Amino acid sequence: MTRDCNRLKFLSAFFFFPIRSFLARLGIRYDISSIANAYYQEDFDRIPAGEKAVVLPHCLIGEECKARFSKAEGILCMKCKNCRCGEIRILCEEKGWQFYISPSTNFTKRLVQRKQIRAAVGGACDFEIDKGVRSTPITLKGVRLKKKKVIPQVILTTRYDCLHNDIDWDLLKRIILKGARGAVEWSGGRCAEP
Repeated sequence: MTRDCNRLKFLSAFFFFPIRSFLARLGIRYDISSIANAYYQEDFDRIPAGEKAVVLPHCLIGEECKARFSKAEGILCMKCKNCRCGEIRILCEEKGWQFYISPSTNFTKRLVQRKQIRAAVGGACDFEIDKGVRSTPITLKGVRLKKKKVIPQVILTTRYDCLHNDIDWDLLKRIILKGARGAVEWSGGRCAEP
């Protein structure tokens, strides 16, 4: 029952996505990322740890960051403690997850094609989510990136800002430690208790 309800919410959210600003003026608001997270949660949990990745946006790295850029891996975190990315990288290594810091959405898409990533949790602002929904096929089986589908979990950044941004780091840690089930209390978009 919950899966069917989440599926209906998911389909409705994407059906009404093009007119969401009009709906907002009518007082009807929804968080598309929490609806998608709830829908994809079971599939995300089934993916083995080695095929899961945390992909963080560059806007989360610290100003004093000593990281360098790699065309293959993105921004290479040095675990310098100038931001919380190093803490998440260490946790990913402990749990067998892949970890990347991406300089752009297009780089992330190419990264997923090159690596063995079947599920990813990442941070994104509303602008990037809007751009992604408009440019990337999102299906009931995952986000289609060329010939590959990826099961997503998304954590919204605190603001639309390409510098000095922030996310709910504790939520990200819970997702890594417990799988997507760590996001249940955050998603808020569920129909009924499982």
